[in-house]
Amino acid sequence: MESNVQVVRKGFEDFMKGNTSAVVDICTDDVSWGSYENPGVPMAGTFKGKEGVREFFSMLGELIDYTDFTPREFFEQGNAVVVLGHHAGKVKKTGRTFDHEWAMLFRLRGPKIYSFFSFTDTRQQAESFQQGFDVERKEAVPASGVRTERE
Repeated sequence: MESNVQVVRKGFEDFMKGNTSAVVDICTDDVSWGSYENPGVPMAGTFKGKEGVREFFSMLGELIDYTDFTPREFFEQGNAVVVLGHHAGKVKKTGRTFDHEWAMLFRLRGPKIYSFFSFTDTRQQAESFQQGFDVERKEAVPASGVRTERE
């Protein structure tokens, strides 16, 4: 039987190969997949179930070109795995970039992920989704065609 760290490492390997279906397969049916809510980041928030994880990865592929995605350190305690890493990318609609460290928390039940939470710089990501700043309205202007809320 694989250790929790091995399951998570395999998930990262599959993600980096573009095999997001394999990542979905290592999730429980009732998985909670999320990050902090941020109205400026379309894929921020919580996604429920395998269909939610598929939606998350679909949005990620539609919106971002990654130039770097590197898990660096893995820590395991009980059913939890914490991964520290780095990512950089470009938002396709705006051409704006982000580049920062992240921490991700995975909780497993048996060999399956039932909870995932990503701790990222959502402010920097939100800024990368903006076209600019409307001085009169004093608010960010979202990129054309970028959804800022899930339906």
